[in-house]
Amino acid sequence: MTPDSSLRFALAAWLCLFIAACASTVPAPSDPQLQHTVVLEALGQVGRPYRYGGTTPEGFDCSGLVQFAYAQAGVKLPRSTREQYRVGTPVDRTALEPGDLLFYRFNSGPVDHVALYLGDGEAIHAPASGRAVIVAGVDLPYWQNHFVQAVRVLH
Repeated sequence: MTPDSSLRFALAAWLCLFIAACASTVPAPSDPQLQHTVVLEALGQVGRPYRYGGTTPEGFDCSGLVQFAYAQAGVKLPRSTREQYRVGTPVDRTALEPGDLLFYRFNSGPVDHVALYLGDGEAIHAPASGRAVIVAGVDLPYWQNHFVQAVRVLH
């Protein structure tokens, strides 16, 4: 190896390490103002009725609630739970921030329920027919048993 090729090799190795560090699975902290808006909009829907396919305060399903809260903050999200699952960056449950999306599986698909993390161990859900939008602890065994992944969409 010549001195020039050794230098190029070292530079290429450093660049690879730098790029790998930038592509880490630890998402950047979210914008606090956007987080605040999303959380407040979601909380304002507590008690609203569940409605399959619902995307307005007249009635929400889980992904409709998430999409609505984000839209009020000027962030466009896909409509379905499965589409929302593919957006953003996976985040560990120990690093949750307000506004992160929590995905759950109750049936055979990859995910079939989404909730919005509020902070302080709580999430907001539009759970099922006959129920209303609720706040529930993420550490409750029911939710823990069905948890799949958390995703951060605010960067």
